[in-house]
Amino acid sequence: MHNTKLDKLLEESKNLPFDTKKIDKDTVLTEQDVYDRVQDRYERKKYAFRTFLFLCGFTGIILLIIIASGFSKAINFNLSDSVLIALITSSLATVVGIFILVMRYLFK
Repeated sequence: MHNTKLDKLLEESKNLPFDTKKIDKDTVLTEQDVYDRVQDRYERKKYAFRTFLFLCGFTGIILLIIIASGFSKAINFNLSDSVLIALITSSLATVVGIFILVMRYLFK
């Protein structure tokens, strides 16, 4: 079975003029470009890890406050229900917002 259309396209492509020097200049990375990409990758890893640690710490503190509120009679720590609801919703919005902003910036 012959691929006549494919053969025709291959023959036509041989006759098309290509400027290989222009293609090489457009695709070749300079040493500085490679260094910048390596540095960007390193910075992304560093700040992604720092953001993860911050969000873990922030979430841990919120959880400790909620747990302390649950044992309010034993440790004499009391928060009203409306304060707990506001704390949980605002902290959730903060965590999700920080995560989205940082990750979009780091991995665009």
